[in-house]
Formats: sequence, structure tokens, C-alpha cells
Amino acid sequence: MISSLPKQENKLVGGRRLRGMEKQGAAETPLVSIVTIVRNGEEYIGKTIESVLQQSYDPIEYIIIDGRSEDNTVSILREYDEKIDLWQSEPDEGISDAFNKGIRAARGNIIGLINCGDWYAVDAVQRVVDVFSVNREVGVVCGALQFWKGEGREYCCYSVPRLLEREMTITHPTCFIRSALYHRFGLYSTDYRLAMDYELLLRFKRQGVQFLSLEAVLANMQHDGTSEVNWKNALLETHRARVALLGNSFFAGHGYYLFLTAKRQLRIVLEKLGWNGLIRVYRSRLALVKKYKT
Repeated sequence: MISSLPKQENKLVGGRRLRGMEKQGAAETPLVSIVTIVRNGEEYIGKTIESVLQQSYDPIEYIIIDGRSEDNTVSILREYDEKIDLWQSEPDEGISDAFNKGIRAARGNIIGLINCGDWYAVDAVQRVVDVFSVNREVGVVCGALQFWKGEGREYCCYSVPRLLEREMTITHPTCFIRSALYHRFGLYSTDYRLAMDYELLLRFKRQGVQFLSLEAVLANMQHDGTSEVNWKNALLETHRARVALLGNSFFAGHGYYLFLTAKRQLRIVLEKLGWNGLIRVYRSRLALVKKYKT
């Protein structure tokens, strides 16, 4: 079991656990911990929460880490106080720090991370538990991520763990990880502000952790373009992670980094020109993680 959160002053906390109501797992139905991190997410947090509460699997403990929101997020968390196992609100030092707080608080055998604004397919946790139950050697289960624009499906992105040394080829919102791996190989590195998920998964893979990818959609995300704002810094961080973890590999070289940069710039140009046909070709043939229109 991962150690509990340290006690701190000036921290808002709530949830069932504080009243002595703790979820318990069993051999055939292991406890799954779901962690959501949020800051100023009043518009989206409800949808994420409901997707966890409506899961077909039980038992699930739900933990929400809020970075001291200045909107009505905390009020919404209080409305769900009888259904959330643990929530807390306090300033943090970034995404990695928030992830780590949630993982340290988790008591499940399996941990999933779903950010505010994203939401699970209703059978996501059941599918993952079924896979872990019959594949004892697997440490990470991931799957497909469905992107949306408003109420319409945009495209579906599939995880390809075998290509992780090249790029971030795993859809992080679909990842479920055995909690024992965090004990053995460490949590998210706070040295990374954008590519902390890539660094952690690549670190696990380099340590021999086995991944299994499902073709099923496990999670959903709105495609609003905000992820594109920091793409240069994100590419720099993924490059730094490869340099640190891959040694003299070709994929850790500066030339490969320049290739990835040029490829991303090509996609941006195609999007600005509105050449949707070529964009679909890019996503389905040039991208390592294929994206198919749905």
C-alpha cells in the first residue's frame, strides 16, 4: 500500500475516507484507485466525476487532487462529498506534484489517472481488471482514446507501446498501472512540466515492465487545441527523457529530435491551410500513433 498523504495545515479535505468509510478489494475484484487532478475546472469536473461513478466495475476508490482552485471547483467537490473517497485542495508545484499526491493517497492494487475534462468509457475499469487478472506479468494496460469536438466524434487514437522509445505512443488517459510499480521504480518526475507521463512510461519500459494495449476505447477527450500551445517545449522534454533513458540510441540523437520537430511543423502547416485530406493522410500514415476518423 502506498503511504498516505502527509498532514499539512491550510489544506481543504473531504470525502468518505475521512469518515472511516474505506473501500476494500478482494482476490477476484481488486481495489482500483482512480485519481483526478484539477485546477479551476468547474465547467468540466462534473463530467469526469460522473464517468468514474458510473463505472460498471466495483470496488473503485476515487481520489481528487485540486490545486487550490479559485472558481467553484471546491464547491462541486463538496457536493460529491458522499461519493468521492478522498478529495483535497491546496497549492501544488505542477502536474507531476499533483499526480504524485494522488498516487501516494491511493490504496488500490491498480491506479488510473483521468484528468479534469476527460472521461472514461463506462466499462473501462472492468476491461482493464479483466486483462490484469489473466496477465499477471503485465504491469501497464492502456487502450484507445476517443477525441471529440463538442458533441461529435473527431478521431480515435490507439496506443502502441512497442514504439515508445521513439515518441509518446501511449494515450496517457487510458493508462492503468499496478501500484507496485510506483514503489519499485518511482513516481512522476517533478523535473518535467509537460512530458512527465512520457518520462515515467519510458522509464518503466526500460526497466522491463510489460505493457498491453487494448483496441477498445477506454477514455475520451475534447480536442480543443490547447494541447498544441506548448508543443515545442513538450518535444524538448520528450527529447530530454530519451537522452536520459536511452543512452546512445539513435532516437536520443539531436537529428531525430529535429526530424520530430519538422514533422510536427508540417502538420501545423497543413492544419493552417485547411488541407483536411492531407491531414487525414498524415494522421493515418505518417504519425506513429495512428489517428482514425470516427
